[in-house]
Amino acid sequence: MRLLHCTRKLLKELYVPLVEPDKIPQPTEGLGNWYANLLRIERRKCLLFTNEKTLYTFLIPKVLKANLRNIEEEFLINLSYNLQAEGFGLDVINRVMKEYQEIGFAKTSNRQVLGSMNEFAFEYDFFIRREGGLEKARIIEINREINRTPMSPLKGKYPIDGLRQMIHYMFF
Repeated sequence: MRLLHCTRKLLKELYVPLVEPDKIPQPTEGLGNWYANLLRIERRKCLLFTNEKTLYTFLIPKVLKANLRNIEEEFLINLSYNLQAEGFGLDVINRVMKEYQEIGFAKTSNRQVLGSMNEFAFEYDFFIRREGGLEKARIIEINREINRTPMSPLKGKYPIDGLRQMIHYMFF
């Protein structure tokens, strides 16, 4: 089982049972667990997902209650879209999707990932404003740009490079 570690703000909207991370084995292989946060950009709800190992991040804009009710599906669909936009083939994407067949929910536990997510939220706000607002912004392109920003927890490396490295080790 893989976990979505959700912020308190997001958990208030989800109404899902929580898993105790100590009670399940932590993934050592694959991409592992993700962190999720609920942001407001231009008074619209948005979901921010960040991989805890690579800090690879993507945003889902203009989220509705129906999206929150099906957050696992929204996560997988948007992860797939973003992997495609990064140039990964369908065989790799399908193998990544298999890793997330069973998803549980937990509270956040890694302050370093949360700090990175706060930085990402600031960057998304900037890039969306730069493009003329949420209606005009090309979110997939912004996701790509943000994942090519050096991150201090990665010792100045890019999240996309960490993701590529993880996928390479997983499949090749």
